[in-house]
Amino acid sequence: MKAAVIEEVGAAPHATALADPAPTTDTQVVVKVEATALNSIDLHVAEGHHRAGPPKVPYVPGFEVVGTITSGPDQGLRMHATVPAGLVPGVNGGLAELLLTERATCIPVPDGLDSVVAAAIGAVGAGADLALRKAGLQTGESVLVLGATGPLGAAAVQLAKLAGAKRVIAAGRNPERLARVTGADGVVVLGEEPPAEQLAALGGPVDLVVDPLWGPWAVPALACLQPGGRYLNIGAAAGDDSAFRVEMLRGAQLSLIGFSGTTAKPTDAFAAYNRVAALAAAGSFVLPTATYPLEDASKAWEAQASSPGKKIVVVP
Repeated sequence: MKAAVIEEVGAAPHATALADPAPTTDTQVVVKVEATALNSIDLHVAEGHHRAGPPKVPYVPGFEVVGTITSGPDQGLRMHATVPAGLVPGVNGGLAELLLTERATCIPVPDGLDSVVAAAIGAVGAGADLALRKAGLQTGESVLVLGATGPLGAAAVQLAKLAGAKRVIAAGRNPERLARVTGADGVVVLGEEPPAEQLAALGGPVDLVVDPLWGPWAVPALACLQPGGRYLNIGAAAGDDSAFRVEMLRGAQLSLIGFSGTTAKPTDAFAAYNRVAALAAAGSFVLPTATYPLEDASKAWEAQASSPGKKIVVVP
């Protein structure tokens, strides 16, 4: 089979030939890969920055895969799977024509849902869904989403609106990209006047801030909450450090909430994927994508590293 392999820690994958995988237990399946979505964790692991330590090379990256089972239980089932490529020695991911995985990792994909879409919505869609639920988003509340021009932020904007938020404001640094964010009732341009001042013309402070950025944007975003509001952090794309003072929480009785999709229970993750897949199948949830053939996996890798504002998907 063709596959894209990482030979050295920190290197990009390159296309090569590997032996076809075969099940070694009656719980394993071979999947004919139809689409693999890249995520920031793929690069994080490959660079050796994951808390689990550097990956054992060589290996095939690609955590998030959609395809059809061709060998093992439930042959013919079209499914989505998340695999710990690079985190568990000997486990390969989806940047290949074939994937070996446990049947228990496979979630059926709704009929009629395109494979590229089914892969693109998975990690970011399910993650945003679970995060908003943990934050206790209620019908009629107002939400500010930072990093809304990236896939995770864009997913949070749409799902907050679909969950009944009355006002959803998209925040990001690129005005042109912000203008294309689906579901937003208004936009805040980061790096211009303070976000709280921009919100004054958009209905005022919000009940909930959704933040995949942290870094220098945490303090300005905290100032956007009304008394008793909640601050939901779901990432640190802009850096782990922030100079916020804890009295900001006390003075306004704010709640600081953290969420990581990697710690979600499998049953919760499966349920979240089923919810967002149903929305996508109905045309209610859409993320922009950019596709690359497997032969150009290194270019797809570079695109993912460049924060393209789209879900990068590789197809065999």
